[in-house]
Amino acid sequence: MPFSNDELDFTYPLSANLKERPSCYIYIHNGKVVTSSLNSTGSPTILHENIESTQDKKIIQYIGELDEKLCYAIGLESHEGLHEELQLVLLRDLIGQVDERMLALAGRAVQLVEFELTSKYCGRCGGLMEALEDRGKKCSKCDFFTYPRLSPAIIALVMKEDEVLLARSSHFRPDMYSILAGFVEPGETLEHAVRREVMEEVGLNVKNIRYFASQPWPFPNSLMIGFIADYADGEICVDGKEIIEAAWFKKDGLPLIPTKTSISGHLIDWFINIPEKK
Repeated sequence: MPFSNDELDFTYPLSANLKERPSCYIYIHNGKVVTSSLNSTGSPTILHENIESTQDKKIIQYIGELDEKLCYAIGLESHEGLHEELQLVLLRDLIGQVDERMLALAGRAVQLVEFELTSKYCGRCGGLMEALEDRGKKCSKCDFFTYPRLSPAIIALVMKEDEVLLARSSHFRPDMYSILAGFVEPGETLEHAVRREVMEEVGLNVKNIRYFASQPWPFPNSLMIGFIADYADGEICVDGKEIIEAAWFKKDGLPLIPTKTSISGHLIDWFINIPEKK
């Protein structure tokens, strides 16, 4: 899945014996990724071998090791110093344009640069924040700690025998349906979040909740945790705000659904490929 690649080594902080390895860089400005023209594979290049192509570098963050090179995210003050052949591209527009390792690095780079931009000052007293070795920050005045934000969200495929529950969100195009999702509340387990979101959005009870997979989703800082659940009881009753329509669908009668760009597409694809019961 895009943005999730377990081959990348994100171990931090770096040990002293690694710091002399060759380096490469991803430039970030205003939430966008600096890319160069298409390479030999027809993909834009987002990793650069030097840092001489721009003057204004305000943030440098280590983002992982790739092919024995240390990769860093560089947050730029402006894009005015970039060479003409470089351009700024939205992170979402890189999906399908670069390989999974590059996309995972880009997603991590955007989030860490954004954390640096939004954590200069303490949210409690306004004091200056000082960087710690574990990516955290500590206030120089009141000792308040903060870390890069991560927002867990559940996404659940609900089944009733040979049918799947699909819903149309208020912000979807008119013919697009997907499965249900929502953010986890403080003090809540992931399983409880699944039950609560399904009840809130469509008025159904679910059972037999089991884990499927997870996906980092840097828009802006989510971690999507996928589940499969079985229908228990209730009648569909949409909230009319987040969810406009919802219904049960069979495999051979699915509406327009998400692609496998996101975990929702992978969950629905799993349902489609369940062997038919004889």
